[in-house]
Amino acid sequence: MRFFSKHGFLLFTCVICFCIKTIAQVKTLDDYVNTALANSPVLKDYNIQLQQNGIDSMMAGSVYKPQVSMNGVAMYAPTYGQFGYDPAISNEGEYAAVVSVTQQITPRKQVTLTRMLSASEGESIASKAKAEENDVRREVTTDYLNTCLLQQQLVFYMQSDSFIVKQDYVIKQLTEKGSYKISDYYELLVEEKSEQTQIRQLYIDLTQSFSELNVACGITDTSQYKLAIPSIQPFKQNDIKQLALYKKFQADSTHLAQQNAFVDADYKPKLSWYADAGIEASQPNLIYKSFGNSLGLNLSIPIYDGHKRTLRHQSLKLSEESRSNYEHFFTLNYSTRINLLAQQIVQSGQLVIQLHDEQKQVEHWINVNEEELNVGNISITDFLLGLKKNLEVKNDLSQALINQQLLQNEFNYWNH
Repeated sequence: MRFFSKHGFLLFTCVICFCIKTIAQVKTLDDYVNTALANSPVLKDYNIQLQQNGIDSMMAGSVYKPQVSMNGVAMYAPTYGQFGYDPAISNEGEYAAVVSVTQQITPRKQVTLTRMLSASEGESIASKAKAEENDVRREVTTDYLNTCLLQQQLVFYMQSDSFIVKQDYVIKQLTEKGSYKISDYYELLVEEKSEQTQIRQLYIDLTQSFSELNVACGITDTSQYKLAIPSIQPFKQNDIKQLALYKKFQADSTHLAQQNAFVDADYKPKLSWYADAGIEASQPNLIYKSFGNSLGLNLSIPIYDGHKRTLRHQSLKLSEESRSNYEHFFTLNYSTRINLLAQQIVQSGQLVIQLHDEQKQVEHWINVNEEELNVGNISITDFLLGLKKNLEVKNDLSQALINQQLLQNEFNYWNH
């Protein structure tokens, strides 16, 4: 019996230390979500892709601006008797320093299509980034709520165990007076040991859950904090086309349509002009009088490419068909999914109300049992039965509250 009292006292001391440590340091759901969003390598990658997309857009437009270059040549082709390059071809040498300018004359439509293609690609990246942000929020919120549940259960078992420790002296005195049998006292001891085992298991599970939450957020801190239970309010988006999950389909559709237009633009006749000015001479002694310039036009008309244009259109058509299938499936199931979640949220709320009422009744039962226990008018079995029921109701209520938050988190994910 001395071992029980000493052991109970040590556990109670650990409970107090744990509670002081956790209550002093509180973290909210927003703390973890904001950290996860800031640390997400996927979101950082999408941000870099958007910056690269802006650079690529400017590069695409610069191709259709005047292109200026300077070329210099100094080449001498000696002859060795009857051997050497044919002078009619090599001119025995070449000495040139020329500045040239070229620009396409008919690029306007292609420039516009290039910019539109780049813009639609940027929208596609932005929509994927938004969808990824929603994924991060849902994942972190789920991990956070599961950790909250374990923390609540741990607190409940600690409270129950401390209550048993508190009643130890009373029961011991009543046992010595003969109000209870020694076997009744050991029944209390067995229950206390069982709750200690459950506390240790819950603490292990809680440590693992905190680890998973920290990994999801990119947090290296191994400390455990008291987690504030959030109040997630369900949000309903009335226009499906405004959903982040749906905008991805729209962005991909626009991008594919512009790729088709860009393929056709590649097969339009292309007209460009060029001009150059400088020195071109075949002999060094002719350089002083070889200053000149030239102007010209280039016209390119595609005629046949081995059906490459048709094949590119067919490939894009298949991509659009695949995209359309995903969009149709999403639209078809969206209402069913949302209505089911809404119904589950209502049912979960009703369960919470019912469990609150049950908890009040059980707490009244515990108070009555405690009074009866102090005078030896209740069996240890009945007393422990009340404690177990109290734990069961508290755990069920906590589970129902967390489940309600999980459902509302899922509901908001599909409506954001």
